[in-house]
Amino acid sequence: AGVGMYEAVWAAILLLMFHAVSKSLMFLSVGAVENSTGSRNIEDMHGLIVRLPKLAFVMTVGIFGMFLAPFGMLIAKWAALKAFVDSRSVLLILFLIFGSAATLFYWGKWLGKLVPVIRQSERLPDTVHKDEWTAMWILTALVVLICVLFPLISTRLVQPELIQMFHIRLSAIIGTEDVRVMIMMLCMIIVLPAVMWVLTSINRKKVVPSYMAGVNEGDDRHFSDSLGQPRQMYLANWYMEDRLGENKILKPSLGISTAGLVILMIVAIGGAL
Repeated sequence: AGVGMYEAVWAAILLLMFHAVSKSLMFLSVGAVENSTGSRNIEDMHGLIVRLPKLAFVMTVGIFGMFLAPFGMLIAKWAALKAFVDSRSVLLILFLIFGSAATLFYWGKWLGKLVPVIRQSERLPDTVHKDEWTAMWILTALVVLICVLFPLISTRLVQPELIQMFHIRLSAIIGTEDVRVMIMMLCMIIVLPAVMWVLTSINRKKVVPSYMAGVNEGDDRHFSDSLGQPRQMYLANWYMEDRLGENKILKPSLGISTAGLVILMIVAIGGAL
């Protein structure tokens, strides 16, 4: 919103709205997963759709709200990008593109961890309290509801405030064609999983053992390595903890961030004076 464009202010308001709902849902659901599994590591959430299906569902909706079209986070970032382009702020454009690409990778990886169906997975007991479920279901409904009603929210709530703020006639930030495309995307998000569920329910094909780095022991959980030793399967990324672990980069990151904030404060105070 600091670029002085009404599109940026519109995007900032929508980002606050979607962040408030989606992030609240994610914080609650991750806490519930930690209470149920004893871990909040994303790597340990592999196949959660089988072990804790209801929690995986609400987390999936929260992740959709954070980065997937037509949910509002992506739309608001698109409006912010348009404002940055109109203001010719090259540095801000680069920041937004880099940040959006990084978060897209992060949310996509998390979603990919939740939804794989692993054969012979054991379903864990539901230990989530009813009060927690009530809050999570309300937030889940709000994520979808805001996605559906955000054109109305923009027209009735946000744009009147922008007119009073900028004292100009606002052009349409989201056109009719854009809304139609977003409605089609929303329908596809609902239809595709339903079709896949129907097809997998009808076609009972033979399930073969998974290919592993050795001889599958038959349970898709263990395999024999080249020396004949049993190994347990574990899927995870390589995070280079010995070089890029939190204990290695915490202090340098704090120093760089503090220096950056001090420089920005000096620039801001100097500009104000």
